[in-house]
Amino acid sequence: MKASRLILPLVLLAGLAVSVSPQVATAQVVAASRTAEDEAKAVVVRDQFLRVLRQYPPSLATVWKADPTLVTDQYLAPFPGMVAFLQQHPEIRRNPGWYLEPFRNSYDGYYYDPRQASWNNLMEMAGVFVMMLTIVGALGWLVRTAVDYRRWGRLAKVQAEAHTKLLDRFTGNEELLAYVQSPAGRKFLQSSPISLDGGSRPVNAPLSRILWSMQIGVVLSSAGLGLNYVSRHIDPDKADPVFTFSIILISLGIGFLASSGLSYLMSRRLGLLASTLAPVDE
Repeated sequence: MKASRLILPLVLLAGLAVSVSPQVATAQVVAASRTAEDEAKAVVVRDQFLRVLRQYPPSLATVWKADPTLVTDQYLAPFPGMVAFLQQHPEIRRNPGWYLEPFRNSYDGYYYDPRQASWNNLMEMAGVFVMMLTIVGALGWLVRTAVDYRRWGRLAKVQAEAHTKLLDRFTGNEELLAYVQSPAGRKFLQSSPISLDGGSRPVNAPLSRILWSMQIGVVLSSAGLGLNYVSRHIDPDKADPVFTFSIILISLGIGFLASSGLSYLMSRRLGLLASTLAPVDE
């Protein structure tokens, strides 16, 4: 009997806890949603407030941020647009520090725009990247030119030594004149070392260029898709430059892929791939 008296209150308490817990969880969800909506509305009001504030001299925001108590109705009398906006949104007077947070009293600008700052950072990074790419390309071209020039000098030296030894073998002018007038002699004397700019690529071998375009297209498209995914999961103020850059990369990748496909079709129609793709007889 005593045990049943102890168990009954415990059962009632457990049932009460189970019935209350869903209500508590629902209340928490509703409170969180209301808080998110209030924050979104406050951000919109702050953007509108900054647009109105930009219509007036920066001294207004400077004084307001330094000491909000100085900004009275009498002080705001020369700014009727601001007075009307404050009458519609009295919450600005209750928390002016938060609404004036984007204001910066510096040489970089009076109003801090996170989207503009993201664009400026992207342009700076793009400029540095282009500068580094130009420097690396120039250094690579200089190194390649130096290597080609050194190779050309060695071949020229070897050819000059061969000509000297060959001329030393002739005992008279008649033998030398006969050799020079022969086809083999003319070909040997007219031969020259390799040129510094290198030989041109053959037109009838476009397969390497097609594969190169396909590789570049796949890499650029993959990078663009990755940046597009990243832009959807970062701060919205920083997402616009990343999204724009991803669209540019995807467009370039599609362009390279389309170029490789058209090049393959044209080369196949013109018969330029016949020798490259011909089966090898075992």
